[in-house]
Amino acid sequence: MTRRVTWAYALCALILAVSYILFPAAGLVCFAGLVVSTLAAMLYGIRAHRPRRKVPWLLWAGGSLVLAIGTAAAVVQTDVLHSTAWPTIVDGISLGGTFPLLLLALLLLSRSGAANRDWATVIDSAIFTAGAGLLAWVFLIDPGLSDPSLNAAQKAISIAYPLCDVMLLAVMARMVLEARRSWSVALLLTSGAVLLVSDVVFSLRRLNGDWDLGSFVDVGWIVFFAAGGLAALHPSMAQLSEPRVIGSTQVKPRRAVLGVASLVAPGILFAEALRGPVHNGVVIATGSAVLVTLSLSRGGVAARSVGHTLARERALRKACEALLSATEVAAVEAVVRRAVGSLLRPGTAHRTVLRVATGQAFFAQASPPAMSMRYVSSLTPGFARELDGFELALYCPLTIGGLQLGELWVAADERALVTLQESARVLAGQAASMLDHIALNREITKRDAEAYFRTLVLNAADVILIIGADDRVTYASPSAAPLFGPGVVGRKFPQLNPGLHALGRPDGTTAEVEVSVRDLTAEPTVAGRVLTIHDVTERRRLERELLDRAYLDPLTGLGNRLRFQDSAQTAVGAAVLIVDIDGFRTINDTMGQEVGDQLLRAFGARLADVCPASAVIARLGGDEFGVLISHADVAGVEDLAQRIIAEFRPPFLVGGSVVSAVPNIGVAMTSDAPDAAKLLGEADVALNSAKGTPERWRRYESAMHAQAVRRMRLRTDLDQALATDAFVLHYQPIVDLATGRPHGFEALVRWQHPALGLVPPLEFIEIAEECGLIVPLGDWVLHHAIAAAVGFRTLYPADAPTMSVNVSVRQFRSPGFVQRVLTELTQAALPCGALTLEITESLLLGDDEHIHADLAALRDAGVRVSIDDFGTGYSSLSYLHRVAVDALKLDKSFVDTIGTSRRQYDLVRGIVQLARTLDLEVVAEGIETDAHRQRLADLHCGYGQGYLFTRPLPYDQAVAWLETTAGEVSPAA
Repeated sequence: MTRRVTWAYALCALILAVSYILFPAAGLVCFAGLVVSTLAAMLYGIRAHRPRRKVPWLLWAGGSLVLAIGTAAAVVQTDVLHSTAWPTIVDGISLGGTFPLLLLALLLLSRSGAANRDWATVIDSAIFTAGAGLLAWVFLIDPGLSDPSLNAAQKAISIAYPLCDVMLLAVMARMVLEARRSWSVALLLTSGAVLLVSDVVFSLRRLNGDWDLGSFVDVGWIVFFAAGGLAALHPSMAQLSEPRVIGSTQVKPRRAVLGVASLVAPGILFAEALRGPVHNGVVIATGSAVLVTLSLSRGGVAARSVGHTLARERALRKACEALLSATEVAAVEAVVRRAVGSLLRPGTAHRTVLRVATGQAFFAQASPPAMSMRYVSSLTPGFARELDGFELALYCPLTIGGLQLGELWVAADERALVTLQESARVLAGQAASMLDHIALNREITKRDAEAYFRTLVLNAADVILIIGADDRVTYASPSAAPLFGPGVVGRKFPQLNPGLHALGRPDGTTAEVEVSVRDLTAEPTVAGRVLTIHDVTERRRLERELLDRAYLDPLTGLGNRLRFQDSAQTAVGAAVLIVDIDGFRTINDTMGQEVGDQLLRAFGARLADVCPASAVIARLGGDEFGVLISHADVAGVEDLAQRIIAEFRPPFLVGGSVVSAVPNIGVAMTSDAPDAAKLLGEADVALNSAKGTPERWRRYESAMHAQAVRRMRLRTDLDQALATDAFVLHYQPIVDLATGRPHGFEALVRWQHPALGLVPPLEFIEIAEECGLIVPLGDWVLHHAIAAAVGFRTLYPADAPTMSVNVSVRQFRSPGFVQRVLTELTQAALPCGALTLEITESLLLGDDEHIHADLAALRDAGVRVSIDDFGTGYSSLSYLHRVAVDALKLDKSFVDTIGTSRRQYDLVRGIVQLARTLDLEVVAEGIETDAHRQRLADLHCGYGQGYLFTRPLPYDQAVAWLETTAGEVSPAA
């Protein structure tokens, strides 16, 4: 509903604006209509989106209304009273109503969300304001004051307008620094900026004696109203006043803008010195003094901020030290409560709740929840009562290694939560580590206890010795023989203090033991010191193994992601290469996980051989590997990427099969990223950009971010696209090359995205594979393609075209695929012979009897099967006589060079002759010239498709194309 209202308002505003410009006589009516529609749009937006703070938007609407009233008064003055005198009531309305309301609205909006409310931001805004004010004085205020033709009131008005403009510009600058980025913010800033520019132009024209309404000023006010209305209608308007977690990049001052503002005074002085005598020396000196004072104050604030940061670090360090001594969950909770209290300002009202997982309350997640601000009212009633009295709470998940161990909640006022964010994140991480350590200790203790009681049942596996006053053994339990050998009793025993010791066994091995000593000399029945020796060799080995597992990948023996991240964090001048295996999922699905694991081990070993000995190599997960080069230079890193590509051209022999593993490489350097997390993220973006390129590797560039955002947007919208039936099919004709008559169509899917337009399959098919939507998408294509084939058959029953549908490996392997195909054909009453399923060569890898049985079942029913893109994948002549298929589709790469390469021509001729020998049809893809068509026809290639005949067409256009061909197909225009 809101989207329709937005479009309706935008269209209405556009019509009124155009009418205002083209029909001056109706200008007042159009302007009034624009004002009324804008106010209605703002009120509707406030009611529909229900922002947390409504007052700023109501103030903005009031300012717009007052501006409209002032404009109407100006029209009456100029057009009705024919007066050009000033100042008038119009100036009073603008200065006393419009500017205060708009300034207050922007100021409240910039402070409504969880923004950084400190003196640094205030001083940054003051520096920007001082620079802008100095410019306004020199170019706007001073000319008015120096004009002898202006009276005192006119000079006062000439000063007031620029001052209001400067204040408006300052508040807009603060909003840019503090408000979250959104369409609503952009539209509000556009509205304010246009009003600012229009006011400056109006002031300059009035100083020149030409201040009547019209031209640019009118256009500026129209844009002001329209942009303000659209800002209120956009859903992001509610986010402006919503609390949020801010990152470090959101609170950094805009140094470039502040630097320019600081150089305004020297710049003006330099400009006036070039033009002649300096006219504003006192003002420039005063402005310079103000800017220098503010800059020094900014430095003081920065120093104080460093002091606060050090204080928070000390508090966190003390909390970490206290956590290290905690052995129970209750102790951890107490430490966390004290730490939160010390991190907040003294006297800050707050509540801290630490919720620790019990049973299955929390679990391992691929993407653990992030820290966020939550409304207390949105929580479950029982838990909300624990935080009663506060509007907001900061939520920090306690996660370690993808496992969520609990939650840390801190409820306080919004400003306190903003200052606590980064510290709370660190504190939650330390608490999670300690909780995990406590759980591990409990597990180890439990194992030790179980072993202890088991050994008691089996005559005490622990060694118990009684040492007499002469340091000789007077008693030894039966379990002492394996550790000390026979004849322990009577042997002089060395002095052992309580604790860990390493003892040599009779067989030459070393045992790690834990010794406890009790002096029972006064006990007559014992009369000696009792040594209980517990063998902890296995436990110590397990601890070391757990430590190794925390940093090693068990499959390849390389480091894991955790070790790689730690290395990247401390590396100097580092470069990161993320390498993955192109098409690994296909290999894993078709040849089995065991072959996939062997390939990963071989891939990692070869990668280690190629890289320098100083490089850190790790398996990051799945088929992704990471290479970290310290003290790297651009040329060396690029050379390494090229060498990796070259070294991986030879295939691997795994599981008795020859498998090609072509790498994709994404490169990022610390010169492009400030920290390890950013570095890995940029390398990932570069990796995605490298896929499908001839070079197979890319170095990160800022432009790749937009590609990653587009890909993420497509991934997010894909599920909804299936639900809303946003896909369409286009049909590319397949033509009999000998007769020129249409033979059939290939159904090709397109995505009609509401914002991006028609998206080609190359952009979303891989995404559908990754997120598991390829099967329902393939079923959708099959259903609609069969329906279209029925339509073609109804229109041309005598010579009905066939229909070809592409089937992915995952779709073909999905349970019940064959039955779904036959059911669709039966329900549509389409003969099985009218449908051709196009499969890829990768489906035929290995000897999967299930795949062969499904292919045989389809062909027995009459469905035709074709191998798509033959010759580009895992082509093997051996499967052509083992697998029952009907046709081969010759890839476009063969057709493109058939006219220029004799070798390629002979290769195509061999494929066609082989197909004819095996009684297979051949369809050539990508025919774009008549020469290609003629050569393929000379080779007795049966069918072809390509832009020579026509591009893929929607159903209606495909029907029209069939009607116009009327027999033989001519090349497309």
